This record gives sequence, C-alpha cells and structure tokens, in this order.
Amino acid sequence: MYHSIQTHHSEKDMKVKEICEKDILAPRIPENLKTGDLSVDAISDDAVISMTGFEGALIEDLSAEHMSFQFVVFEGCTFRGTAFHGLDVTDARFVNCNLSNADMGRAIMHRTVFLDCNLTGIDLREAVFRNVVFENCKAAYSYFRNSDSERTSFRSCRLDHADFQNAKLTRTFFDQCDLKQTQMSGAGLNGIDLSSCNIDGLGIRIEDLNGVVVAPAQAVELSGLTGLIVKR
Repeated sequence: MYHSIQTHHSEKDMKVKEICEKDILAPRIPENLKTGDLSVDAISDDAVISMTGFEGALIEDLSAEHMSFQFVVFEGCTFRGTAFHGLDVTDARFVNCNLSNADMGRAIMHRTVFLDCNLTGIDLREAVFRNVVFENCKAAYSYFRNSDSERTSFRSCRLDHADFQNAKLTRTFFDQCDLKQTQMSGAGLNGIDLSSCNIDGLGIRIEDLNGVVVAPAQAVELSGLTGLIVKR
C-alpha cells in the first residue's frame, strides 16, 4: 500500500531552492509523493518510475537500459553495483545517497539536484546535464568524460582525480571545489571560473587556458604550462 510523503516547504526543499541559483532551475517536485521501493520487478529496460519518494532503499546489482525517473526523491538510498545506461532523469532530488561506482553512462538529467551524496567513482561519461546541481558531494575519481553540461553547478564538491576530458561546459559553475589532479584537457573552459577551487595538479593543455578565470596565485602555477618562468 502506498503512503503519502510531504515535500512542500520542507527544510530540504528550501535548501534546494537556495542552491539552485545562477539561473539554474530547481526540480519541480509535487507536494505529495507516494512512497515505494525499487524492487527487481520495477527495474527493466524502458521502465518509467514517477511521482514516488524512496527512503533508505537499497538498489543492488540491477541493470537496465533507458529507464526514466520523473518527479522522484531519493533520500538515504544506496545504488550498489547498478548499471542504468541512458537513464533519463527529470525533476529529481538525491539527498544523502550513495551512488559510488554506479554506472550511469549517457544519462540525460534535467532539473536534478544531488545534495550531500557519495558519488565517488560514478560513471557519467557522455551524460547530458541541464539545470543540475551537485552540492557538497564526494565525487573523487568520478567520470564525466565527453559529458555536456549547461546551467550546471558544482558547489563544495570533492572532484579530485575526476575526469572531465573533452567535456562541454556551458554556463557551468565550480565554487569551492577540490579539483586536485582533475583532468580537464579538451574541456570547454572559456568563461569558467575556477578561482575559488583547489586546482593543484589540474590536467589541462595550454590551448585550454583561453578564457579561464583564476586567482593570481593560480595564474602563477598555470604559467608553467606556457613555459614562462615567474620571478617571485
């Protein structure tokens, strides 16, 4: 039997609205969602899961192609050994979820928020992000290669050793993120502000520096890519 879960004006809703800034649209979560669980029977190719809230669910060793999550909330859920290729996510919120090493290659995400999640090693290669926020997430060794982001924000996230090679980053924001040893060669960085981030050992090519916004100390570090010797 399904029960109703209140989402309107909750503390987490207010937090989501607060972090969805810079013209980024917040998820359109209905006031009441039925609660459910993701059983084996619910996971299949082209399945659509909508208007549902999940709390503390364990989604383990399941795979499917081209599933859809619409108007959903996941709180305290664990995705273990999952492979959802081509996943379509619209109007969704993931809070305190563990998606470490989840395979979500070629996902398409619209108006989606990841808040306080463990995304270590998540595979989002060739994913498309529109109005997506990653807030206070652990995403070391995550894989964003060849992804396409627009109106996307990474705030207070651990992205060390992540892979953004050849990613398209349009109106994408990095604020107070750890980008140590992160690979961004070939990424579209023109206009991207990295001045508040740790970029020690950032993997980048000299041709990728055009238009990148950095702090003075960061500029000294990056000058080594040009062959310049900065006298201190």
